[in-house]
Amino acid sequence: MKKTKSSKIIIVAFLLLPVIHLLVFSYIPILCNVYLSFTDFKGTGTPKWIGLKNYKRLVTDPQYIMVFKNCLWYMLVAIPQLILAFVLAVFVNGKFRGLNFFKGVLIIPYLLNGVIVSTIFIIFFNNSGTLNLILETIGLGALKQQWLQNLKLVNPAIASISIWRYYGMNFIMFFGGLQTIPSELFEAAAVDGATKWQEIKYISIPAIRNVLFINILLSISGSIQVFEIPYIMMNGSNGTTTPVIQIQQSAFADNRVGFAAALSIMVFVIVVIAVGLQSFFNKRGED
Repeated sequence: MKKTKSSKIIIVAFLLLPVIHLLVFSYIPILCNVYLSFTDFKGTGTPKWIGLKNYKRLVTDPQYIMVFKNCLWYMLVAIPQLILAFVLAVFVNGKFRGLNFFKGVLIIPYLLNGVIVSTIFIIFFNNSGTLNLILETIGLGALKQQWLQNLKLVNPAIASISIWRYYGMNFIMFFGGLQTIPSELFEAAAVDGATKWQEIKYISIPAIRNVLFINILLSISGSIQVFEIPYIMMNGSNGTTTPVIQIQQSAFADNRVGFAAALSIMVFVIVVIAVGLQSFFNKRGED
């Protein structure tokens, strides 16, 4: 009896520690952040309640609306990123000599530090950099641009880095999903005269629907929360500011902690809505 009681105490103690950790470092800070979003808190002093003024400014000021529009570029480049990863996964699915080496090469960009990636692409997009040199070499010198100075091109240029950096991770996830599909299904489809596209459409895609859902979800949430590359490369200048960069600048550079809290809540709500919609449509597709 005593042993059973002591075992229950140990179990409760082990469960209590992570719950306390979540409360102290997650839920309580989130609630405090919600409260601060309705104030004009400057980082010091007593917060003054201002109601919805921070949120009203976010949805009416063109400066901050543009910040969210910049995220659309990162969502758009996620489309070719996922397509490329899926095509590569289908191509190497099955027996493939040097497959492990091939997977290792694809995943390297994802493993690189953000500072290294930023440095690589600052050189790549530089006026006398790699991209302009390639264009000139192949006879397309007329297309040379100041990629990081042109306000119309800087956001799509920086967003395109995501294709190179993250397609390897998407490839690994797609490939893992395809490996779980029994080879007998493909063999039976081949016997019935199915084309490669029909195999992909009726076998591969339905079988890895959940993997596809996760990849799309990660792409959407990542697009809303992008920070590292545009911040290191441009520090948010030339119209490259993203919501998270704006949060950082508002909270630490401008001492507008209350406004930064409202912006962070807005980002959180958008991500939750995106996840909810994606989950809803995914379930409808399964039904």
